[in-house]
Amino acid sequence: MNLKTICEMRKILLLIVLILLPLVTIGGQDGSDSTKRIGVAVVPIIDYDPTFSVKLGLVAQAFYKLSPNDSISPSSSTGVFGMYAFNGTYFLGAFQKFHIAEDRWRVLLAGGLGNVNFQYWQEFPIVGGSFIGFNTNATFAAARVEREILDDLYAGINGVYARTQTAFDLPDWVPDSLSSEEINMHNIGYQFNYDRRDHQYNPSGGFDLIFKHSIFPEWLKNEYVFHNFKITYNHYYRIRNERHILATRFSADISAGDVPFTGQNVVGQDDIRGYTSGKYRNDQVYALQAEYRWNFYKKFGAVGFFGVATATERLGTIAENEFLPGGGIGLRYLMLPDERINVGIDVAFGKDDWGLYFRIGESFCR
Repeated sequence: MNLKTICEMRKILLLIVLILLPLVTIGGQDGSDSTKRIGVAVVPIIDYDPTFSVKLGLVAQAFYKLSPNDSISPSSSTGVFGMYAFNGTYFLGAFQKFHIAEDRWRVLLAGGLGNVNFQYWQEFPIVGGSFIGFNTNATFAAARVEREILDDLYAGINGVYARTQTAFDLPDWVPDSLSSEEINMHNIGYQFNYDRRDHQYNPSGGFDLIFKHSIFPEWLKNEYVFHNFKITYNHYYRIRNERHILATRFSADISAGDVPFTGQNVVGQDDIRGYTSGKYRNDQVYALQAEYRWNFYKKFGAVGFFGVATATERLGTIAENEFLPGGGIGLRYLMLPDERINVGIDVAFGKDDWGLYFRIGESFCR
């Protein structure tokens, strides 16, 4: 890490501290007063990574019970978010989560739009590899409905409407026909979720196993016909008590068929923090990681995490690809005690990469 990067990190961390100081006293309403039925978290976002530069934004999320007589359902929530990055990227969106009838029904609605300036790694003959910039403009709307069919086992259907326009900053000798694409990414699918966690937003024990299959068929007017399979398994262990938690996660994100560029999977985010450059992407991404969570003083906590991931064209070639380590540390503050909602920030490092992550809620639960 060079001196310039270190100086940038110091400035950003100082700014984060200045924002967090007032935030811990005025940023949330925890509903501890019996007359307050809604808990609200309004959190500024300041992230940084070498690709997007500084990212500024705001997330607001409200938590509430749909029925005062329902003591089993977790709180439903409504949220909005917006983010702008200094490289011209922006996102705007909203989401709604319902837990209905003693948590027998779960509904998720979401929608948004964005403009992303990102990059990917391309190997060229003779000259070697280099990053290629691209711009993607997208709008989307998503819905998911789940029903408990056995104890703690949910089955559901889901669908996404998405339209993307991508333009690539390719060398002059590449044909213009390859420099852009405008495609639909509409899909429909189903999922199963075996959820034995003791809490939806901040588990201290139990596990959940999710299998999701999304289909991008021709009859939905998709230019590329393919499938996406996503498998995640999260397990939570108490170490002595609820102040010390070990969280583990395995994830597999698999696209198969005529997979377009925007249908590929990228190493990064919750499935392996510390990768922000977009260098490692392919049809399939597998990741394994663990996170230790320590509530060290009243509402304050700390986390440490480490994992490995790999991006591969197919499972049979996984041994031919790099295994990418990633790890880091983070701070947490319990903003909404009644809902066990933490806000916090993580710093993570990967192979020749790093990033800062500001969050509402814990990793693995979003």
